[in-house]
Amino acid sequence: MKTTVSFKNDELVGIANTLGQFKLKGKASLGRSALIRKLATKQEEYISDRVGIQQKYFEADKEGNLKTLDDGSEKLIPKPELADDKDPSKLGKDHEKKLNSEMNELSSDLSNIDFSEYSARFKALKASLDDYPYELDKGDAVAYSRVYDQLEEAFSKSSKEEE
Repeated sequence: MKTTVSFKNDELVGIANTLGQFKLKGKASLGRSALIRKLATKQEEYISDRVGIQQKYFEADKEGNLKTLDDGSEKLIPKPELADDKDPSKLGKDHEKKLNSEMNELSSDLSNIDFSEYSARFKALKASLDDYPYELDKGDAVAYSRVYDQLEEAFSKSSKEEE
């Protein structure tokens, strides 16, 4: 049986960074490390997908690396046929809207992380988060909540399926 958690693509880095700061030991620490590795893999996929979208709108070299302006701004160079008529260093308005829409959709897409093989470690992580003794604020509290809620949901689903 697969046990999964899901996070939005644009949450991956923040969640991994926050988890890395938690003071955990034993199996909970091992579970955290496994989750961080899986989040890093999903983040790499997300970055690759972002580049894939950008390559549709901006110039790239033969290796697929996006080209930037020579002015030091690191601003991407629009494909000539998609550039703004008045300012060729910018995308045309319609193309910019399409690009932004695709990027926003990708950012909101869910990355599903299977952790069936590490189930005991993830259960220990959830148990440690149940009684996490340290105070969290702002972004750390949000990341904690997202991870905890996902683990709680995953384990409640798996226990219902076992019944």
